[in-house]
Amino acid sequence: MLRKQVYLTPAEDAKLKRLARATGRTEAEILRLALDLLPEDEAPLFLALAEEGLLEVPERVVTPKGMEEAYRRYLERLAGRRLGLSEAVLADREGR
Repeated sequence: MLRKQVYLTPAEDAKLKRLARATGRTEAEILRLALDLLPEDEAPLFLALAEEGLLEVPERVVTPKGMEEAYRRYLERLAGRRLGLSEAVLADREGR
């Protein structure tokens, strides 16, 4: 493994600590997992979402709030499945 130094805001650091504590993972594991989950090329992700009927193509500019609402609707479609990290992120956004 290679050692890297990253700069986080105090809020990002607090979130990383909460996620590590909630999942029983180290902070480094959380960062590696987050990096592993990011697509290197966005096109395959969009194609896969479109094939599943989960991609909403806006006819207007989408605000961050609108994107979050679309993501919440996606998560509701997955109701019943444990999402782990996604649940932790949403809980953090909602202040739970």
